[in-house]
Amino acid sequence: MTSGSGTRQCVSCGRAIAFDANVCQYCGHDYRAGAPGSAPAKKKTALPMVGGILIIIAGILELITGVSLIAGGSALIDFGDFLGLSDILVICGVIWAIVGLVALLGGFFAIKRQHFGLAVLGGILGLGGYFIVALIGLILIAISREEFE
Repeated sequence: MTSGSGTRQCVSCGRAIAFDANVCQYCGHDYRAGAPGSAPAKKKTALPMVGGILIIIAGILELITGVSLIAGGSALIDFGDFLGLSDILVICGVIWAIVGLVALLGGFFAIKRQHFGLAVLGGILGLGGYFIVALIGLILIAISREEFE
């Protein structure tokens, strides 16, 4: 991409600069390796993906528990519930299912390496499903904080 002998075009502003220039005199783009203006490439590991999968597993378990509680409460209504236990089971089941859905969402964000806060929230809410699985996933996500956008 040279525009003449001994010159090249700046990749940032497009103006002609000296071929051996380290910094563009017009826009200040720095061509030196490791310069403060140049960002090093992010190293990607498998930690967010593994953590996200573990949180998704915990979220699925929470979702199954929530649906089971809803079904159990609904079954009690059919048999005549005099203590109000069916309503409590249904409400707890709905809450547990919602928490499981948020954990699933957090796991997906962790796999995509986006929205670190939501990935952590999903991991925290996943702790109610299968504690050790969600805890390991949460730790893996916290360790790989730099990989998130």
